[in-house]
Order: sequence, then structure tokens, then C-alpha cells
Amino acid sequence: MRLCIAQTDPIRGDIRRNLETLDRLCEQAVLAGADLLALPELALTGYNIFAQLDVLADDGTLQRQVAELARRHGLFLLFGVAQRHVDGSLRNSAVLIGEDGTTLASYHKRHLWDEEARHFTPGEALCVVETRLGRLGLMICYDNEFPEMARALAQSGAQVILSPTANMLPNAERQILQIRARAIDNQCFVACINRAGREDNLHYCGHSLVAGPDGEVIGQLGTQTGTLMIDIDLQRIAESQRHQHYLKDLRPPTRPQS
Repeated sequence: MRLCIAQTDPIRGDIRRNLETLDRLCEQAVLAGADLLALPELALTGYNIFAQLDVLADDGTLQRQVAELARRHGLFLLFGVAQRHVDGSLRNSAVLIGEDGTTLASYHKRHLWDEEARHFTPGEALCVVETRLGRLGLMICYDNEFPEMARALAQSGAQVILSPTANMLPNAERQILQIRARAIDNQCFVACINRAGREDNLHYCGHSLVAGPDGEVIGQLGTQTGTLMIDIDLQRIAESQRHQHYLKDLRPPTRPQS
């Protein structure tokens, strides 16, 4: 699988222009031979949109527009979006679209950070989806900081965990350490798709990266916008598990006897 990470700086509230940027990114990704293009958390609206959620939350229109881009370019697309559900609740979601424009998965962020908890309903279900590229697991940003999330996804069969993110300074080093740890602990690939730029007092730290099943950094961006192209060889998972197989050898902890 050839993964293209797009570390973007979306124009807050301007969905039309952000979709135009996505169209151009799709063209670049296809020219580079990518199978999947992944974008950050709330990638097409901006992250700090809490005062505008009534206007910017997606009722399905934006998802259909992204699906049409995926179909037209023949490209898997992963993007973050604020979804409005039929009951009126809002979810911070990561949506995976197939190369034919079909929605393959819609994951709702389980761990809500700071002001998110005032506006979004937390998700409950884990998300692992079988594709021709492999078994893909989804997380979002703050989920990265809970080892149980990646472990549960790996135990559910995820070979590649993808996490759209909107992480801020001064958290770049912590982000790198956490993504590497999630990968080595579960002997899978973990990709963090962070964003760049500023919104008000929020300064996003970039440093999107992909870590392999031995915890090594396969590729990483800096603080500015840009793309990162990574070839993911799933055979490396079996190679990593040859000498130690953490998921197979794991003995779940038990409560101490009183």
C-alpha cells in the first residue's frame, strides 16, 4: 500500500476552497502512485470551529462531495469531519471512502479533548475495516494518548492504524513518542496525520509521521504544510512477530488478591 499523508492548513470555515485544495492533493497523490490519501482531523472546515458548528457540521453533503472526488480520482480517501446525526447530536468523525466512492467506515472519536466534550457526543464502537489495502483501524487525535485504543484495534485485526489529528505545540515530541509506542507495542503500522498552521491561539505542531511494527519512524514531516509518501509492506508485521509476538504472548493482568 502506498499511503499519502497530507499535512494541511485548512482555511477555517471555507469548505469550498478546502475541497478545491483536496482536489489538487488527489491529483498529486494519483500521479505519485498513492492508493490512499489521508487528511487531518476536521480537515475541510478547520479544527477550532466550535462557535460555527451549527453551520459547518456535515449532514452528509460534504461526505458526498468527498466521495465524488474519491470516485473521480480512483483513490481511497480518509478525512476528519464534524458529523450531524439524525437525532441532532454531533460527532467528531473520521470517514474512510473507497476508490469507487463508497463509504467504507465512519469512526466517531471516543476520547474527547477539552472543549470538544462540550459539543460532541463521544463514540463507542471501535473501527477496523477490511480493504484490498489491508485491515485498517481508525483513531482520532486524543485517542492516540490511550494505549488501550491501539491495543484493542490490533486485537481486532488492524494491520495499519490511521489517526487524523489536530495536535498543537508544545506536543510534537510527545506525539512522536506516542505513535512509535502504539506501533511497537502492537507490532503494526501507525500513521498520525496532523495539521499545520494557526487558528487564533492554537498553533498546530505538524510532525505527521508513520511508525512501523518495530517502532521505527518510516517517514516524518516537519512543522509546515506538505505531503509524505510512504510504502507500507504488511509483510514486515510477520517479520516483527517472528521472534516475539506480543498479542499472542500477552497475559492480561488480573486483579491482586486481597
